[in-house]
Amino acid sequence: MTASKRRTALLLCQDQHQNPSSIRTGKNVKLLRKLNKKSDPIHADHKKPNNPRKPRTALSLLIDRNVALPMAKIYYRNKAGVSLKKGRITRDGIVCDCCLKTFALTAFETHAGSTNHRPAAFIILDDGSGRSLSDCHKQVDDGSSSLKKKVSKVQINGQYNPSCGSESPDHVCSVCGDGEELIVCQQCPAAFHLKCVGLKEIPKGLWFCPGCCCGVCGNGVEGCCAACRQCDRKFHSICLKMKTKSSDYWKNCQTGNVNWFCSQSCENIFSGLENLLGNPIPISVEKNLSWTLLRSNNGDSDHYDKKKLSAALDVMHECFETSKDFYTGRDVAEDVIFGRESKLKRVDFKGFYTVILEEKGDVATVATVRVHDGKVAELPLAATRFSHRRRGMCRLLVEELEKQLRELRVERLVLPAVPSALETWTKLGFSKMTDEVKSSLLLNYTLLDFQGTIMCQKLLKTTHSPC
Repeated sequence: MTASKRRTALLLCQDQHQNPSSIRTGKNVKLLRKLNKKSDPIHADHKKPNNPRKPRTALSLLIDRNVALPMAKIYYRNKAGVSLKKGRITRDGIVCDCCLKTFALTAFETHAGSTNHRPAAFIILDDGSGRSLSDCHKQVDDGSSSLKKKVSKVQINGQYNPSCGSESPDHVCSVCGDGEELIVCQQCPAAFHLKCVGLKEIPKGLWFCPGCCCGVCGNGVEGCCAACRQCDRKFHSICLKMKTKSSDYWKNCQTGNVNWFCSQSCENIFSGLENLLGNPIPISVEKNLSWTLLRSNNGDSDHYDKKKLSAALDVMHECFETSKDFYTGRDVAEDVIFGRESKLKRVDFKGFYTVILEEKGDVATVATVRVHDGKVAELPLAATRFSHRRRGMCRLLVEELEKQLRELRVERLVLPAVPSALETWTKLGFSKMTDEVKSSLLLNYTLLDFQGTIMCQKLLKTTHSPC
């Protein structure tokens, strides 16, 4: 038996010895036998190999930071304060006392019969402290500001490009979100695992991440260059001149015109989205429903847009717990809705739009969308007020969004789905991505993803129309 399993078994035995009445002895014996069987050499050939690249979960983070102990007792408490289910914390999830099955946080909440959709706020440590898992994560966030995460980074030539300003290199891989040994881009703060960017060894000389490479020649882009207003791809001036046989791109740069596009498709998408901005589209006259696309202009939005965007953020906070990014320390939902920019592409949200569905002027459902190019659009956040649920509001919002994206000739819509909502998204026509498709998308596009979610996609059209 490994050290971690011995510790788990010891905790079980000690807890049973100290408080035998609070534990179901038969269940514990069954669990111990299960652990022993997995560590038995006889079954070693059938044991799955450990995955060193397995993503860190919210619970494993609490264990690693010594905020919660492995196999610590917890219970799910509803809004009335009644305990619905009990279990124990493991790195892989919560082991339920009643069935010994392992659940993710949202799945355990569903197993407890609750529809609050805020599992961390209602899962309480049964140690007398009264702390919820949300409180534990806040404790981790408070400690991270004074104790920096230790990450081994490989920096080319031992230097980091000062053109990135005061932003330090990222602490996690921009593709998989995990840490450990990372290679840092010469031009921006992004960091990657060698395997995640298709490298087998550290390259010699300067290395640029995919987002900092020319869209024509594929080499790194430094200094003066052109960037597409819609897809944000960068291009060498000489490469564009050879490709287009025109100097229009250079005239646009000289005159300060930031609305330069690398293709007719990108220009059509940008102008189409601009035409939709702030113009409510009636969805149902009888029900007085309207669909509106909004965007923050970095603090330059008019009063109406600011009011609606603030209402959208309130809906997000009502439905989801505040999630702070480790790199920025800011609320992710707020940054997305208000389009906060960063030189680190993983937390650069300048291209996001907010979609709201209103009933009689009140915001009922909210979603955030970013159209990368004619091939991919993403929908990372979607929420409906509790008072408007079970009425098909989210379906109406998504259907109208898909209609608008089809008119813009966007091929695919992707989103990260929590396991408990996977069936709902499947009914709306989405399907789970294969690992190959997901890896390809994450390498070529910077998508907003969350730990514990399942990447899904929906093909909006079967063929790509030429520009």
